[in-house]
Amino acid sequence: MNYLLHLLFSANEADQYVGNLIGDFVKGPLTARPEFSPGVLQGLRHHRDIDSHAQQHPVFRGSCARLAPAFGRYRGILIDLFYDHFAACHWSHFHPQPLETFASDVYGLLQQRSDLPDAFAALLPRMIHRNWLVSYKEVATIERALQSVGQRLRRDNPLDQGIGELKKHYRELEQDSCHFIEDTLSWCAKGRRDEGSH
Repeated sequence: MNYLLHLLFSANEADQYVGNLIGDFVKGPLTARPEFSPGVLQGLRHHRDIDSHAQQHPVFRGSCARLAPAFGRYRGILIDLFYDHFAACHWSHFHPQPLETFASDVYGLLQQRSDLPDAFAALLPRMIHRNWLVSYKEVATIERALQSVGQRLRRDNPLDQGIGELKKHYRELEQDSCHFIEDTLSWCAKGRRDEGSH
């Protein structure tokens, strides 16, 4: 659901962008998956590594703890989307390309792919039409995303009320997100250096 962060943390390679982006739509083991190229599989594994890293990271956990206890296990979903908002707002600090150019390049790449999961392929036209990656700068976009995610989940949940938590803790969450992004970019870079040295 936090598409922008997964793209930011991805290696700069088309198949890996795809793998990182579709990670929430691919379940089960990542072995013996002939429908995906080695690069997409590497991106999928990286997506899962990022999710695990976030869940264990003290800053991410601290952000979750800022939110009202009533949001319970949904706090991680809220923080995922809040961090996407701040990544969009501060994009130029983290990436050399303007966000608008980066987003356009990603949309063009995705439109050429025939290996996207059906559920992701179905939402892609909406993503492009509404320019989700750039529109994450707007709090209203995050509010709509929370409502959409909440409606897709099977159980009743409080996600449609979550935007109040962003507004209430905006500055603290902004600082948390920038700290987390910088730390995770360094962690990703170190992982790639270690892989390259083997």
